[in-house]
Amino acid sequence: MNTLQERLLGSISTDEMWKHLEKLCEWDRTTGTEGEHAAVDYVASVLRSYGLPVTIHEYRAYISHPISGGLTVRINGESIDLPAKTRAFSANTPAEGLSGDLVSIQGGTNMFKADNAVNLISPETVGGKIVLSESGSRGSMLAAKNAGAVGYIHMWPSDEDVIHEGIVTPVWGTPTPESAGNIPNFPIISIKHNDGLRLRAALKDGAVSGTIHSVTRTGWLDVKMPVTDIAGQEDDFVLVAGHIDSWHYGATDNATGNVSCLELARVLKEHQSELRRGVRIAWWVGHSTGRYSGSAWYADNHWDELDANCVAYINIDSPGSLGAVDYSEVTAVPETASLVTDAVVELTGQTPNIERPMRAGDQSFWGVGLPSLFMLLSNRPEGQRAAVGGCGMGWWWHAEEDLVDKADRDVLLKDTQIYAHALLRLTQDEVLPLDLQAQISDLKTMVASISESAGNHVDLSSVIGKLDELDSALNVINTVPAAQANEVIKAVSHALTTLSFTSGNRFDHDPAMPLPAFPALDGARKLAQLDPSSNDYGFLFTRLVRNRNMVNHELNTAIAVCRAAQSRNVA
Repeated sequence: MNTLQERLLGSISTDEMWKHLEKLCEWDRTTGTEGEHAAVDYVASVLRSYGLPVTIHEYRAYISHPISGGLTVRINGESIDLPAKTRAFSANTPAEGLSGDLVSIQGGTNMFKADNAVNLISPETVGGKIVLSESGSRGSMLAAKNAGAVGYIHMWPSDEDVIHEGIVTPVWGTPTPESAGNIPNFPIISIKHNDGLRLRAALKDGAVSGTIHSVTRTGWLDVKMPVTDIAGQEDDFVLVAGHIDSWHYGATDNATGNVSCLELARVLKEHQSELRRGVRIAWWVGHSTGRYSGSAWYADNHWDELDANCVAYINIDSPGSLGAVDYSEVTAVPETASLVTDAVVELTGQTPNIERPMRAGDQSFWGVGLPSLFMLLSNRPEGQRAAVGGCGMGWWWHAEEDLVDKADRDVLLKDTQIYAHALLRLTQDEVLPLDLQAQISDLKTMVASISESAGNHVDLSSVIGKLDELDSALNVINTVPAAQANEVIKAVSHALTTLSFTSGNRFDHDPAMPLPAFPALDGARKLAQLDPSSNDYGFLFTRLVRNRNMVNHELNTAIAVCRAAQSRNVA
C-alpha cells in the first residue's frame, strides 16, 4: 500500500491538470447550454485518450436559468436603482415589476444553516411586504412565502463588491408531485451587503417601498453527464465526483474539481492492475441551476447498484483555490473521519477539525446510505474569508470573477493528493476502513441528547438498546473472513448513514434545508414544549412513534446481518 501510495501520489501532475483547467474555463458551463455540452464532450475525449471507457448519461432535467433582476427603492420621495440579480427558481414578476413596502428581518451569515430569521417571520411581520434579510436560508425564504410575503431581498452577509448567483428552491433534484409546491412562487433577488445596510438604516427612519424585477427561464432541458469506471479486482467501488456545471466560467467552482477528477482517473488507470476495489468517477450536471439534479438523478437511477457495491462517496468541490492553505476544518462523516484526518495530517502537517456534512453540495447519496468524505477541503485563512459556500471561501464564489487567476497550482496539487490518499485506503485496505463504532457512538450521543430534551414524553430506550446490541454484534467483523466482514460493513454502514443524515426514507431526497442530526427522532425535543392535550402534541407524538419503529427496524436489520455472518462462520 505504501509503495502504491507513494507512486500514485507522486505521479499526479499539476501541468496536466492546469492544461485541462484552462480549456474548461473557455466555456460558460451553465447546465443545458452549449458551453456545458462542450465541456462534457471535452471530459469524455480526455478520458478516452487515457484509455478509459466513458458512459454519457442523458436525461431530462428541470432547470431554472436566472435571466435578469432589478430593484428600485423609494426613500424620502427619491427613487433609487440598486444593482440586483435574480435567483434560479425565483418567480417572475410582471414587466412593471412587483412593488411593496420593505420589512427588515435580522438573519444569520450562513445560508446552509438555520438561523433565527425564521422565528421572526409571521403573517403579522411580513404579510403583504417585501422581506429584506441577510438570511439566505431556504427555510427563511419558504417561511416568508408561507407567511404571505410578496417578495424577498437577500442582502449578502459579507461586504465584497459583487452580487453572487444562487438558487432558491429547497426541492432537492427534480421535483415530485409532493415537493413541487415548495418551489417559491414569489420573486427572490440578491443585493450587495452595503446596499442592504443602506436600506436597513433608511427603514429605521421611516417606511421604504421598493419594486422588484425578476426574470427566470424555468423548464425541462436535455442534459448529458459523463461517467467513467476504473475497474478493480472486486465488484465493489468508490464513487468519486464533482459538478461540471458552473456559474459563468467557474474556475474554482468547479473546474478545479473537474480536473482533479480527470487526474485521479489518469493515475488510477496507470495503476489499475493493482486496485483491489474499483473507482467510478462522475461529473455531475444541474448542480447550480437544478439543485443537485445530476447527482440526485444518478442516485435514483442506480440505487440498487450503489446499495450493493458502492462503499463510499468522495465529493470533490472547489479544490485548488487561491490562498486556500488552511485545512483546519474538513468535512467527513464519523465513519470516514479518521481517513480524512490521516490524509490531511500526512500531506499538510495540519490536524483538521472534522465537521459534520451539511445538507448541501451534491450530498445526494445518504438515502442510499453511502458514507461521504470531503466536499469542501482547503480554505483561505480566517480573516480572508467571505460568507460564501465554496472557492476556499474566496469572495469570487458564484460570480463572474471566478476565473483561472483565482486558482492556485500548488493548492490544487495538494488537494488532489489528499483525495488520492483517502481514496487509496478505501480501494486497497483488505477490510474496509470505515469506523462503524465511531458512527454508533455518534448516534448514541444524539439519542441521549434527544431523550434528555424529551424527558418522559417519549421513550427512546429501545433505540439506545438496539444501538448497544449492534455495537456488540459488530465484533463479528474481527472474526470472519475479509469478504464477509466487508459485506457486513457495507450493510451496517448504509443503514447507519441513512439514520444519521436523512429523515428515514431511503428512496427519496430530503429538502435542501438544514437537517438536525438523527432527523427521524429529533422532533422529540419539541414535545416537552407543547401542551400534551393539544393537537400539535398528539400529531407529533404519533409521528415519533412511527419513526421510532422505523429506526428500530433498520437497527434490527443491521443486527441480523451481523448475526448471519457469525452463523455462517461458525457453520
